[in-house]
Amino acid sequence: MHTHALAALLLAPFALAQDAVTLHSVTVLANDDVTVVYSKNFATCAHMRFSNATCTQNGPLTHAQNIFCTQGTQISVTVPGTAFLAGFGPGTNVYMVHGNNNGVASPCVTVGCNGSYGTGCAGTTGIPTLTTNSDCPANGTTLDLNLGNGLPNSVAVLGLGLTQSNLPVLGCNLLINPVVATIAVFFDGLGNGTFPFALPSGGGGATFTAQAFTIDAGGPQGFAATNARRIRVL
Repeated sequence: MHTHALAALLLAPFALAQDAVTLHSVTVLANDDVTVVYSKNFATCAHMRFSNATCTQNGPLTHAQNIFCTQGTQISVTVPGTAFLAGFGPGTNVYMVHGNNNGVASPCVTVGCNGSYGTGCAGTTGIPTLTTNSDCPANGTTLDLNLGNGLPNSVAVLGLGLTQSNLPVLGCNLLINPVVATIAVFFDGLGNGTFPFALPSGGGGATFTAQAFTIDAGGPQGFAATNARRIRVL
């Protein structure tokens, strides 16, 4: 074996890994905090930058201070939304880059939402749930407000509000205020129900909250309640 080939073989286990960074997700929470999940194999801080709608243009920084410095896999960092600069928010595209080498960058991701907040109260089958097909839907699309784990073949009153609250009502907590609309949602034999809400076009920027109270003799005062959700229309 040639000397150079032997040296390369002996040194191969000690070769330095190439720097790499992956941005897994960026999520705005109901309280406006932001959770970022990323992986990187270098000690230098990484930076998040804006991209364009097609993820083909590298833009300016989304934050002024160093936030993403921990090295490792699936690192989760939650910071206040005020840590980010104007223009950052649900629906924007962002990517992550090595702090000292713009050539080491992740693919971009779209900033998403998790609008769930508060805790419901249990009925016969436990605490009913409120989920959606998106907590930051586009205007002109259909928002599915899905109820689960309710009393089979019962009915719920789904309320829409403007802000978050925490007020004692019927032995549970009313998590939306003021209530501006109510809709009856019927549970099927499995305790599931859905209200498809057609969002008007041109409603981008609107924010509202939602929660359901279910008729259930097993609840504190004949009712059980779901968690609530904050919806941001894009």
